[in-house]
Parts: sequence; C-alpha cells; structure tokens
Amino acid sequence: MEPTAPQTNSVSSARKIPSALWLIAGTLVGLGIAAIWPHRPLTAATSDRNEKFGMCTAIVAENLEAVFVLDFLTGRLSGACLGKQGNGFVVGFEANVALDLKVQSAKPQYAMVPGLATIRATPGAQPAPSVIYVAELTTGKVGCYQIPFRLPNSRSNIPIKLLPLDQYEFRAAVPAE
Repeated sequence: MEPTAPQTNSVSSARKIPSALWLIAGTLVGLGIAAIWPHRPLTAATSDRNEKFGMCTAIVAENLEAVFVLDFLTGRLSGACLGKQGNGFVVGFEANVALDLKVQSAKPQYAMVPGLATIRATPGAQPAPSVIYVAELTTGKVGCYQIPFRLPNSRSNIPIKLLPLDQYEFRAAVPAE
C-alpha cells in the first residue's frame, strides 16, 4: 500500500477571504460611518487667576473668542475681541460685577468661568454662544452675564455693556468684616 497524500478540503480553501480584503472593507465601513456621524466642533475655554485679577476666554462667534478680565479690587469685568482681519482688538465689553452682585466687603473674593449658552436673539442684539459666570464668596452669589456680539469692521472705543442675565445665591452671605 502506498502512502496517501493528506487530503485538503478544496471547498474550505475556496471560501477563504484574504485578510487584506477584510482590512480594506473595515476601513471603508469606518470612513462611511465617520462621514455621516454628527460633527461637534472642539472647543476649549481657558481661565487663570491670581490674588488681584482673573481672566478667561469665551467663544463669541464661529472661530472667534474674546478675552475677559475681572479686576478683583474694583469688581470691574472687561473684555475685548480681536478682529477677523488681524486689525487688533475691535470690540470691548464691560460690566460692574461688584454693583450687580451688591458686594459690600472690603476684601471681595471672586471666581470667574465661561460657559456655553444658546440664547435667542432680541431685536438689535445677537448674543454670543457663551456667557460669563462670576461668583463672589462674601455675598454668596453667582451672576451670569450675556455677551451681546456684533463684530464691527473697524475698532470701536465704546465698550458694549455685558448684560446681567440672572443671579442666584449659593450660600448665605458672610458677615461684613
């Protein structure tokens, strides 16, 4: 008897699909899903502070943000936005946080952060898609400021008033020192 050669299953080898074809098919399916998946733009707000002031950035228009500075000594919140043509700061903003939150302390303690908000436009004002939140420890209040925004073509020396939207008390006020 002669030794017989091992038999190969000709049916199973015909059904094998090359691994390169699987790789290509997976890549195409992944690209197809990525193309129809809703896109959400990446946004990042920044903030920093020291003992005397705090600053943050907030989105005011598509691909455009403004910088805001809160002076802890005076309670004045000011901001500015660069023009899209690279012509410097073209619009300014301001608010008196100490007055709005009724700060009476000689040593106020503030914190400030930006937030995203979709607020409906009113006649004559288009709100930015961001707001500024300011908290003050001695009053125990948090105030929210809307950023009215319209990018001018040229520099404006008259700052736009930030609109106080609302405030709430997160704790009872600290007795005055």
